[in-house]
Amino acid sequence: MGRPVATLFVLCFISVTACSLSEQATRGRLLAGVDATPPAAGGAVAVPIYLSSQGLYVANFTIGTPPQPVSAVVDLTGELVWTQCTPCQPCFEQDLPLFDPTKSSTFRGLPCGSHLCESIPESSRNCTSDVCIYEAPTKAGDTGGKAGTDTFAIGAAKETLGFGCVVMTDKRLKTIGGPSGIVGLGRTPWSLVTQMNVTAFSYCLAGKSSGALFLGATAKQLAGGKNSSTPFVIKTSAGSSDNGSNPYYMVKLAGIKTGGAPLQAASSSGSTVLLDTVSRASYLADGAYKALKKALTAAVGVQPVASPPKPYDLCFPKAVAGDAPELVFTFDGGAALTVPPANYLLASGNGTVCLTIGSSASLNLTGELEGASILGSLQQENVHVLFDLKEETLSFKPADCSSLT
Repeated sequence: MGRPVATLFVLCFISVTACSLSEQATRGRLLAGVDATPPAAGGAVAVPIYLSSQGLYVANFTIGTPPQPVSAVVDLTGELVWTQCTPCQPCFEQDLPLFDPTKSSTFRGLPCGSHLCESIPESSRNCTSDVCIYEAPTKAGDTGGKAGTDTFAIGAAKETLGFGCVVMTDKRLKTIGGPSGIVGLGRTPWSLVTQMNVTAFSYCLAGKSSGALFLGATAKQLAGGKNSSTPFVIKTSAGSSDNGSNPYYMVKLAGIKTGGAPLQAASSSGSTVLLDTVSRASYLADGAYKALKKALTAAVGVQPVASPPKPYDLCFPKAVAGDAPELVFTFDGGAALTVPPANYLLASGNGTVCLTIGSSASLNLTGELEGASILGSLQQENVHVLFDLKEETLSFKPADCSSLT
């Protein structure tokens, strides 16, 4: 382990409200840096995902034998998979029954002497009766439970995966709503994509409709083609012991255009971009954010609302939405992401539309995220985003995501 935990507070723009959510609340770094032999390659898997009332993308799958249904927030940079288990006290409310490991013939608790258990910091590990018990302190609420393995049925795939069987969660984690846990897709040994041994995965976020997560060959078949790609950027912090890796998918921003005109300071002020599926909003380095506000105001030709509703910083009368330009994010290597006005201007409910892009200076990012911009899920909707883990590249392809499931 040994890598400092980066603090990341994210504002989720959901309808007319905002919620505070710590990324690390869903990503406790307990299982990072573990040497493990992954299962056989998980060929081609398609998993429907939908947007919850809390603005989080959720996948349904089953764990155990016989199978027990689980729903989990899809967290692009999450390091592991976890779900609440019985007996759970205190725990947040969820829509499905708690997973009961005693009713699964294939559940196995990890012994204290296992390499996986020993990778957990001693301060977070409490072994009793040779069962690996852990607690993950986070900024938005602690989780605790036991590490185990069981049979997961995800889409058409069946795999034995390691996961956190959580029996204690902080009440502040109720912000995730009805799902029972998290499915992490991060660049760590115990994330879903690593354990399923896929060389590529992709997702297509469909907003109010059902989108999909693709694991393996299907990802490249649907999202590949002649689209330009951009290489991943690997950033590490001092004291890292994770072979130079971290859970984040980061790329280098070359520039931003509004209506075809480049923004000043867009590349020099925030060159590294973290992709995220937990935050609805995006955040730019402060210089680029100020340039964007100025350019949008000039493009719509109307002065912003004098006192925008919280948490927004820039709002306009709703009538100007049709005059707002497309935003185009360009990246090293030529990859480009086009964001239509509907994906960055959100109706606030009082006759205004508000910008769902903020300044990353408000997040006080530290560690490997210091100075980074964040690309949130709203700005990624109706785009097929392909993560080629073999080539270490990212690409974007416009799509009707609701037609892929």
